[in-house]
Amino acid sequence: MARRRLQKRFTEQSIERLNYNPAAAPPSGRMEIEDEVCPGLLLRVTPRGVKSFSVIYKVPGEGGTNAKGRLVVGSQHRITLGSTPPLELTEARAQARKIIQTATEGRDPRDDRRERNLVRHSNKFAAAQRRFIDLEIKPNVKAWKTVEGVLRLHVEPLWADKPIQDIRRSDVHELLDGLVANGKMAIAREARKHLSRFFNWAVDREIIKDSPIHGLKRGDLEKNEEAGRALTDAELRYIWHAAGSLGYPFGPMYQMLMLTGQRRNEWAAASRSEIKSDKRWLEVPKARYKGGRDHIVPISDEVWSIFDTLPAWAGNDYFIFSTRDGEVPVSGFSKAKLRLDEAALKAMIADDPTAKLAYYRVHDFRVTCETRLANLGFNQEIRDSVLGHAKPGLQKTYNKHGYIEEKKLALATYAKHVASLVYGRKQAEETPLAVRLQNMSVR
Repeated sequence: MARRRLQKRFTEQSIERLNYNPAAAPPSGRMEIEDEVCPGLLLRVTPRGVKSFSVIYKVPGEGGTNAKGRLVVGSQHRITLGSTPPLELTEARAQARKIIQTATEGRDPRDDRRERNLVRHSNKFAAAQRRFIDLEIKPNVKAWKTVEGVLRLHVEPLWADKPIQDIRRSDVHELLDGLVANGKMAIAREARKHLSRFFNWAVDREIIKDSPIHGLKRGDLEKNEEAGRALTDAELRYIWHAAGSLGYPFGPMYQMLMLTGQRRNEWAAASRSEIKSDKRWLEVPKARYKGGRDHIVPISDEVWSIFDTLPAWAGNDYFIFSTRDGEVPVSGFSKAKLRLDEAALKAMIADDPTAKLAYYRVHDFRVTCETRLANLGFNQEIRDSVLGHAKPGLQKTYNKHGYIEEKKLALATYAKHVASLVYGRKQAEETPLAVRLQNMSVR
């Protein structure tokens, strides 16, 4: 006669206190107890004390029908739910009831579980991420290669074979913590942004139920929405040389931004016709200037030395920074900024293995320029004119002075100041910048 299975009303405490009892165990050696609250839910205890939940059930109709046309149940099946801990009693009961309900409806729950497991393992991060790029990013994001690069280089190495259903918020925190610890603050921000869109896409396609990034709190990754910060001497030096290592078009573009304090697009979208060689200045037309007025940027000897290294194309209307023979202005700024930061951080770590590159924006080149012009003794009116700030109040109405000569002096002084920082004062005075740039292979 078969031994009757033990029954007990499970609680978390009783399960925790339960010990293996050889007298209650069948010949197989594993003690098995059924939950009185949820019949069909079993707790197995091995001689070593390992505890796990499983559920047993039969499917009506699996054995065919009898002479009266009634469904005949098939043989008994078992599904293992998992070890406890970590599986808690409440979750085990919920899973068991769902499985038994499915069986009662005449469907074998094992078929559903096989299908879910197939979906789960076919949606490992590497494969899902590639579909996300092909279906969501490429058709909708012009700079899709930047998104793909961040996920492929900084996320996929850790999660490639991990089903996305198994990725938890703690995994995201661990990924971001690693990037921040390595001084890759900007990349951490990009990774969080792109992963948020990736998981939202997966939720929309019902690959996962919830995004692990929803509600994620990372105060350390929040951008400073204020005016920005001024870079230190060391940061200027490392970023300058990192820009030199990028080559054309971004290397010289970043260096000209650093020397002039202008907005990114004032150089990135500049055409050759806007460079007035006889007057040595960049004339930004009001059609593309933020303030809706013409803006003059005097070109110092240091900036002109960089300009002389740029490629030239036929005519006078080509864009000076371009990857398509001057036909269109340069693009791909996010990816270029990542390369700039990585090159700067690499050089910093070579000098100091514990070094980190604090977050900064390209806009902070402007903040640095104004801060240092103030330190060099230039008043607010001249600094505003250099940066292209609108004149305040009645100054806008009555002061029509263009400050051209003052701007020339300010930017010439500032360019020499930056050169002395990045090359050393003596070398900056003795060696023309054009020679130094040529040695760095800016082109």
